[in-house]
Amino acid sequence: MSKSIILKTLFAIAVIGGAMFVIYQDEPAAPTGDINRIEPLPEQDKP
Repeated sequence: MSKSIILKTLFAIAVIGGAMFVIYQDEPAAPTGDINRIEPLPEQDKP
């Protein structure tokens, strides 16, 4: 196999592995505040 094919393969494996690592490590933050409470939007000035 040529050297360029080996380098391309290693690069592809590194990119896919890095993407999988980021996806597995990404944990969404818990929502803050009371999500069951509904508050009205503040009044806006007339445009």
